[in-house]
Amino acid sequence: MDTLESILEAAGRGDAVAQAKLGAMYADGTGGAAKDDATAIEWLRKAAAQDDTSAQARLGAMFAEGKCAPKDQGEAVAFMGKAAAAGNAAAQSRLGVMLAEGAGVPRDLARAAVLIEKAAVQGHAVAQFNLGVMFAMGNGVQKDEAKAVGWYEKSATQGYAPAEANLGAMYAEGLGVARDETKAVGWFQMAAAQGHAVAQFNLAIRHAGGIGTPKDEAKAAEWLQKSAFQGYPAAQFNLGVMYANGIGGPKNPVRALVWYTLAARQNDPEAVTEKNALDVLLSDEQKAEAQKFLTEVLGKMPGK
Repeated sequence: MDTLESILEAAGRGDAVAQAKLGAMYADGTGGAAKDDATAIEWLRKAAAQDDTSAQARLGAMFAEGKCAPKDQGEAVAFMGKAAAAGNAAAQSRLGVMLAEGAGVPRDLARAAVLIEKAAVQGHAVAQFNLGVMFAMGNGVQKDEAKAVGWYEKSATQGYAPAEANLGAMYAEGLGVARDETKAVGWFQMAAAQGHAVAQFNLAIRHAGGIGTPKDEAKAAEWLQKSAFQGYPAAQFNLGVMYANGIGGPKNPVRALVWYTLAARQNDPEAVTEKNALDVLLSDEQKAEAQKFLTEVLGKMPGK
């Protein structure tokens, strides 16, 4: 097993693979290396100068995201372009997304699709998912929902949650594949277990209605809560409905008001209506309790 000392020695001799590995270690603070952005960039640049595609791809991502390095889309495109031209799947995938979004480079959906497909055929799960989206939407390629399903499946079988969620939606709606709610539930379950908020919501709706799975309102409430705490407005509204009506658990108008409020803040029109209607029915004491619970919820939500 390589130690930090042995990798440092090899990198110092000019070994590009060791330099790339060392740069990644300093960037991530792993393998005994203390996190040091400047040192990470220094070693990655040395490896990239020797055409190490993993270093080029890593530098491109760092400059694109502004992580470990100042955000610089020009540098990102330059490094990604070199690695992508050499066949690096991660770089092809990332550069394809940049082309699709027009980030640091003129928007070009056709070129984006070509690059993303090159990464996808190499088994890159994110690229497979993105190619599926492009076929589903007809962006940069001829719309083909059956092909979208095929690429989603390739990505989903690698455990990529967004692909699992989208594949569930395709089965639920019968797009590009025969409608099959049981399979939809299976894919939603896989994505939901990984914390995918939309999949958690879709799974909750199926438990609530007994669609593709036995009806279980308690499970529906559980999945709605997971999704709602991630900030998904449809889940927040529906969780409010369940609390307001005592579905899947005891009736709790205070908690209903809180979830309606959070969904209303994201411009959910039904939530605004229900919040206003419930607000006039609650006592001052209940409203104070709701404010306290709202503060607790916000403290548990990501980015709040």
